[in-house]
Amino acid sequence: MHLHHGWAILWLFLLGAIFGTALDAFHVYSYVEQYTRPAFLGVAWWVPLLFGIAAVAIGYSHPLIDPMSIAELAWLLLAYVIAASPISSLAKTVLLTLIYFNFWLLTGRGWQNLLLSLVTAITGTLVEMTLVAAGAFSYLQLGMLGVPYWLPFMYACASLAVGDLGRSLMYRSARGT
Repeated sequence: MHLHHGWAILWLFLLGAIFGTALDAFHVYSYVEQYTRPAFLGVAWWVPLLFGIAAVAIGYSHPLIDPMSIAELAWLLLAYVIAASPISSLAKTVLLTLIYFNFWLLTGRGWQNLLLSLVTAITGTLVEMTLVAAGAFSYLQLGMLGVPYWLPFMYACASLAVGDLGRSLMYRSARGT
């Protein structure tokens, strides 16, 4: 691994830890979820680590499979706002599905991003189901096994957005900028 890739990984971790935690705190303050033992901003101490590691996993894996893209984090922000809104879980699921497919179509992605999004959605949802089952936190709008139905679509949106960020950072590090 080049030193430049190390910087890209560090940036991915820091951005995931900071912005992922901030967006998760937004979910806490909008009464979407609650942590059993919140440490700061209503989230548990391990949340920045989880979001940082997730950002590295998503952002580093995508360039290995599909190297051509540009960051589009506004779509992820929109998805978080919808997930935090007071509308029903079914409406959130429909809207997040539409956001994902619009984002995917507008950015001209291929089957690789569909597959990566599916893997991210399944993995992220299973991790959260495990954390909920362990009593680490809980969602206030339930769906399946302690998590809302819309959660996999949030992860699919995150896959596109953070994957694009990873591609952008890896492309820049490969160029040496």
